[in-house]
Amino acid sequence: MKLVRYILIILIMLQVAIPANAEVYRVSTKNQFDDAVASVLPGDTVLLAAQQWDDVELEFKGEGSENAPIVFGAETLGQTIFTGNSRIEISGNWLEVRDFIFRDGDITESGSIIAFRTASSSLAHNCRLTNVTVENYNPANGSIDTKYVSLYGTHNRVDHCSFSGKTSSGATFVVWLDETPDYHLIDHNYFGPRQDLGENGGETIRIGTSDWERYNSNCVVEYNLFDECDGEIEIISNKSVGNHYRYNSFDNCEGTLTLRHGSDCWVYGNYFFGNDEKNCGGIRLIGPGHRVYNNYLENLEGTSYRAAICLANGVPNSPANRYRQVEDACVGFNTIVNCKEPFAIGAGVDEEKSLAPITSFIENNLIVSKEGRDLVKVYSSASGVNWKGIYSDAEAIGISDDGFVQTELPMVLDGKMYRPTSENPVIGAAVSGVFDTISVDIDGQLRSETKDAGCDQLSDEEKITFPVTKSDVGANYDIPTFSQIIKKPNYNISVTKGSLNVNFRNEGKRIISLYSVSGKLLSTSQVYAQTFNQMVSQFPHFLIVEIREAGSKYAVKLIQ
Repeated sequence: MKLVRYILIILIMLQVAIPANAEVYRVSTKNQFDDAVASVLPGDTVLLAAQQWDDVELEFKGEGSENAPIVFGAETLGQTIFTGNSRIEISGNWLEVRDFIFRDGDITESGSIIAFRTASSSLAHNCRLTNVTVENYNPANGSIDTKYVSLYGTHNRVDHCSFSGKTSSGATFVVWLDETPDYHLIDHNYFGPRQDLGENGGETIRIGTSDWERYNSNCVVEYNLFDECDGEIEIISNKSVGNHYRYNSFDNCEGTLTLRHGSDCWVYGNYFFGNDEKNCGGIRLIGPGHRVYNNYLENLEGTSYRAAICLANGVPNSPANRYRQVEDACVGFNTIVNCKEPFAIGAGVDEEKSLAPITSFIENNLIVSKEGRDLVKVYSSASGVNWKGIYSDAEAIGISDDGFVQTELPMVLDGKMYRPTSENPVIGAAVSGVFDTISVDIDGQLRSETKDAGCDQLSDEEKITFPVTKSDVGANYDIPTFSQIIKKPNYNISVTKGSLNVNFRNEGKRIISLYSVSGKLLSTSQVYAQTFNQMVSQFPHFLIVEIREAGSKYAVKLIQ
């Protein structure tokens, strides 16, 4: 099916009807840009000329609206390139920055390449950064702390961007907190290779700081690809409350998704592939209330803090910048294949970190063991962890507990992951526990009343989610220019509360077809009216909407 990559990331402007009086400002100097920004109204567009922009610092401020955002983009995709000490700052409401390339910078001072604020009190809300690349954008002095992106404000989205080649101190991407929960969405981005920094401060994503670790951020990080992100042990560093990390893929990353500070975070539907090449890890839990389920972890060579799943030791009366005790952690329905250390309990124990995990539950996991390795490595004490429904072919468990079933586990390679065959003892064998309410598996398929242990439910239903590949994420400049797009007839397409809504400029005969991302036809309708509505909540999370009319065809990918 050829539709998927044809579907453009540029979608928001195709989904929003541009007001008839909207202005398009084409600028080729900073002064022209400043004049345009001073004049923009909802629905207006500012387009930067196709040229190299050296050492420019641009402030994009405005007040758009949900139905008419103000857009700041490239007139010709792939040909508006920032370099030198260039930066962009964004503040206001309903703004969209898109289609730029930051390449081979020469940063002279600390700070952010793209910041969602123009001053400490001038933040961005309901704004979007999309189809932007930042690569090899570093200071000559590697000790200068820089960030590729700093997110401030609330309800912002960063999607379909590419970030790679960071070599200097500082996290690649940071969410900064205040008293107000953030509700940012970080999705469909490519986080490319980042070399080992050799010290702390080389995270790829950090959400919060230790000072704000007890505050809610409520961010969603989903459908991103982390490719050889080796900056430090924390690929993702969670330092806040209530975040969801889901449906991401981690390929050959020498680190872990680390719940470093904060509490009550959710990690589910992620894929970790280590390829047996480096000291790759999986998921590290610190602090109370975390939920980890429906994850797939394979060929990870890390141990202790870098184990496939690590419950670390804590510090008594821990200050904000140390290690809170693991408490009420729930780890279930994960599949661990050929990992050097599937479970590390109490890792990091020393005179300071003396508190082992307590009142925690590890249930209904499937572990295909690495030959000659124990299933569980206890560094401190595992007495506070309750085990049940743990299926493994390991010769040695490493702990005395009744919750383990040692048996043969027939598996079959399906795409990038190993799945249980119909003869596998885990089929229908999950026991009742803390995850009784989960209704789907890692593929998005429904779990039956008799659930299978591990991340995968044996099912003939269509798979909805898959491991993320480079073709699914990141910036894409092999698409029409923005100037061409805004000259096209505009369809107003949206999904609201499970309803697909399409508004046309006029009445006429059209055929509207809905497909899954794998190309399966879900429905087709012949439409003559100016509007079209259809409930789609029963369909997959991702939908392809194809509209055919006389002499033309248009397709778009939507996310419910």
